[in-house]
Amino acid sequence: MAPDWRSDPAALCGCYGPAMITTLFLLGCTPLATSWSEVEEFPIREASSPTEAPAAPSSLRVLTWNVKFGGGRIDFFFDGWDDRVHMTTEEVDANMEGLLSLIEEVQPDILLTQEVDIGSKRSAYVDQVDALLEGYGFNYAAWVPVWQSQYVAEEGVGRVQMGQAVFSRWPITYNARHDLPQPTDQSAVVNYFYLHRAIQEVEIDLGAQGTLTVVNNHPDAYAMDGTKIVQLGMIHAVGASAPGHLILGGDFNVVPPGSLWLSDYPDQPALEGLGVAEVSYTVEETEALLPFYDDWTAAIPLETYAGDTVEAQAPYFSHSISKDVFWTQKLDYLFTTGTWTGATTLQKPGDGGITVDPMALSDHAPLFAVLEL
Repeated sequence: MAPDWRSDPAALCGCYGPAMITTLFLLGCTPLATSWSEVEEFPIREASSPTEAPAAPSSLRVLTWNVKFGGGRIDFFFDGWDDRVHMTTEEVDANMEGLLSLIEEVQPDILLTQEVDIGSKRSAYVDQVDALLEGYGFNYAAWVPVWQSQYVAEEGVGRVQMGQAVFSRWPITYNARHDLPQPTDQSAVVNYFYLHRAIQEVEIDLGAQGTLTVVNNHPDAYAMDGTKIVQLGMIHAVGASAPGHLILGGDFNVVPPGSLWLSDYPDQPALEGLGVAEVSYTVEETEALLPFYDDWTAAIPLETYAGDTVEAQAPYFSHSISKDVFWTQKLDYLFTTGTWTGATTLQKPGDGGITVDPMALSDHAPLFAVLEL
């Protein structure tokens, strides 16, 4: 059984505790992992061959998708099903082509993505922002980091550069990262190498329609100390202060209020210690989403999601760990100050008119909706 990198500092840093890390810093070595300021701006990319976008769009096709760092449905060691650690360039390219095939069918104007690598050993150092930007008709892309370590020792994971990215047909004029607090139930050493969750705030110039603010999110999945609730409150605060039209979405790592299935999912292997087998949700965590539903319009409203049985809620589920178990939890969301139409959780071929199978492309199903301006 692989060591649990959330509780074993040596597995993360390849050393024997804080003393070794302190020694490295005193010797002036390059930091093994990166942390960031409370709010920090990051570069914006433009496509090599941009195309003209409408000067005054009346609606926007919006897609949010956790793309699992181009991993498709490979059984990685951290999911508990197998021992895979790294992909070949050919595997990553094939998985990215699969993602692009669905994007081509949906034809989004704005795409929110989570778990996007730009220079990780596990994904053959493929720049996935570039692959999505140049592989489809987006003109601009903005990426912010959430995990940047020179070396993660467990299973030889190596260098990791993962983040969140927003893609747009219209000019992105602002791209900022808002730092989120680390879990308090982990040691300082583990938190140093652990993901540094963040809110991504992007502003897009829609021409005559003014400014569109996109708030792209992926709060903590495993914290058991209330950190997720704190992070959700901070996400709401950033959205509440955003200028112009608002799209707020992403993978929230929590199921909606009123969910009937909160634990004991069939897609989780039996792991020792803290891990995917421990995934469950408290009522307090689910109710932390209520302000989002109260203050904005959800692509999938609570009254639509609500049901007397799990089967009634199942059409909106968007996550499963195992490729052999159909979607078991709704974790992905879109909210707006405007109006959504045509909202669809793309669970299978036929949904939203797609022909490709989302179950084969990621451990998350994409959520699509049209924003009426």
